[in-house]
Amino acid sequence: MEYSKHHMNRYRIHFVQTDKFKTINVKINFKRKIEKDEITIRRFLSSILLNSSAKFKSERELNIEVENLYNIGVQSNVSRSGKYSILSFSMNLLNEKYTEEGMLQKSFDFLKELLFYPNIENKQFSQDSFDFIKQSIKEEIESFKDNPNRYSRYRLFEETSPESILSYPYSGTLEQLENITPENLYEYYQSVIEEDMLDIFVIGDIEEEKIKSIIENMIPFYERNMETERHDLRNIENREEEKIVTEEGNYNQSNLAISLTLSPLTEFEKQYVLQIFNFIFGGGSESKLFQIVREKNSLCYSIGASSMLLDHLVIVTAGIDSKSFSKAIKLIKQCLEDMKEGKFNEEDIAKAKTTYINGCQQILDSPVSILNNFISKEYLNLDLVEEKMKQIQKVDKEMLINLGQKIRIHTIYLLKGGNENEEDTSN
Repeated sequence: MEYSKHHMNRYRIHFVQTDKFKTINVKINFKRKIEKDEITIRRFLSSILLNSSAKFKSERELNIEVENLYNIGVQSNVSRSGKYSILSFSMNLLNEKYTEEGMLQKSFDFLKELLFYPNIENKQFSQDSFDFIKQSIKEEIESFKDNPNRYSRYRLFEETSPESILSYPYSGTLEQLENITPENLYEYYQSVIEEDMLDIFVIGDIEEEKIKSIIENMIPFYERNMETERHDLRNIENREEEKIVTEEGNYNQSNLAISLTLSPLTEFEKQYVLQIFNFIFGGGSESKLFQIVREKNSLCYSIGASSMLLDHLVIVTAGIDSKSFSKAIKLIKQCLEDMKEGKFNEEDIAKAKTTYINGCQQILDSPVSILNNFISKEYLNLDLVEEKMKQIQKVDKEMLINLGQKIRIHTIYLLKGGNENEEDTSN
């Protein structure tokens, strides 16, 4: 694979050249700092732009064009990357070597139509499209609490850092939704197109100059400020004593969510030591959390740990019976202490490294995963997958023990199943 980056004054193009795949994958990222009052409208925009356009005003017209373009795939997404919101539009298409000449241009023209020629009437989005998307988002927001895993994580973040970006409601809010109109949505669309930082990533067996020319004619001319900061949020201050919060919910089981803060880590610790630590601690069926809390003591239905690199957190989640809360917390703390004291062996480390490397090799089998790896390199300065497989081998037991000293439990949140008996949830 060969990578190249081109600064085009008002945007950047990134090419990953490979003949491994029959497809060409494109990802267009609009990036800006997160504002709490823009969360719902940004999500609204990501959906409405793919619902219709000036040329394709109905779902039927869109579907016909998709078929004409050999079932081209176009998706949109809004994601949080630390302090930034990334509004992404992805396109995957068969290389015209396997279809017919001119399909590359036609495919980019289709994406151009969706992004830069929306279904606008009198400087506002089409009312039909607007109403359809609004109802869909409303239903998703109203059903947010129906997913206890997602809701408990959100509430954990609220309790962990209530004034920070971490606590923002990323599904959106009904209050914000009701304040969105076809007019102010169009105004927001214009601000995104004109002001957001813009990166375009392309992977496949491609002619770079040809695609550069196509994109140059596709992107409207606006002077953009392309300067960016590190995506990381500030480290969350440790508590003298962990905070315990319980909440009642109408669920079949209780959901436990715990935030563990990380003292400042080195870049190597962030990228590699933390990954191995987390795998041994709670990353799979052979982890300490799974083996001790679930298998040996039968205190949970599921349990695991995940790292949030840009937020300087490790999150433990478990599905439990609330009557087991105190004992489960005690055992989770014991698993963490075991890690800090080095109560794991070289075989555990070797298994973690093997799993990590297998995951890296799987990335190389997917053009989307490869592209995301290069995006992480560009935005977060993370190593590329080939380098990851080399660097992970350097992690040793001493590094893992040292990292353990930098981890502390911060907040414990329990979402109790509504039909369970009351139980004292103190330690």
